[in-house]
Formats: sequence, structure tokens, C-alpha cells
Amino acid sequence: MPIVQVDWTVKKTAEEKREFMDFIADSINEATGTIQKNVYVYITEWEKENARKTAPVIRVDWTDMPDTRTYAAKQVLFKKFTDKLRELTGEDPSDIVIIFNDIPLYNAYINYTTRYEWMGENDFKDKK
Repeated sequence: MPIVQVDWTVKKTAEEKREFMDFIADSINEATGTIQKNVYVYITEWEKENARKTAPVIRVDWTDMPDTRTYAAKQVLFKKFTDKLRELTGEDPSDIVIIFNDIPLYNAYINYTTRYEWMGENDFKDKK
């Protein structure tokens, strides 16, 4: 269940934002096998006077799953996200920031159960 927070200073239509959120979910699915409906994406549009830097930032918080959320998968996502943000915002790639936070399974809860416990009780492969 990746939670993706996008912060930027550009103004986009609801349709453009929806397409970008779908792009994020589809990209994570392609790179890691995480199903799209389990990818949460939130966009915050800042007024330029409320941001020291205008370049966009993406923060991906997700549970640590070493078999699929690998360094190689992150490299694919870094490139895809940077290219798409450059296209949408016109910002230089050297200013775009993308951060992945790998959260230990025992620090993430769903329905009162840790991801670690949940995965032990369910056949995770059937959830993909």
C-alpha cells in the first residue's frame, strides 16, 4: 500500500491531476507488481509564495518488501516520475526531488493488524 504525496506549485485541472495519479499507480504496478487500487496518491498544490523552491517533490511511503520493491524498481520509478514531472511542470530534473521511505512491516497497520501479521495470515501472492 504505497502512499504517494506529491507537492508542487503548478496549477493543473482535475483531469490532469487524475491522469497523473493514475500514471503513478500504473508505474508502481509495472515496477513492483503492486495492484493499482492499493496505491494511494495525494497532490498538494502550493502557492509559489508558500514554497522556497518551486520544483516538485514526491515522497513514497511504502512497506519494505525486498522481493518486489527493490533498488532496481526504484530506479525505474525515479526516471519515470522525474520525466513526467519535467513534462508537467517544466522544472529542471536536477531540482525535482523523489524520496522513498521503506517502512518495516511491523510499523504499518491495516484493519488493526500489522502488515507483518497480515502477510503471515494471508497468502500475499494471491493478493496481486
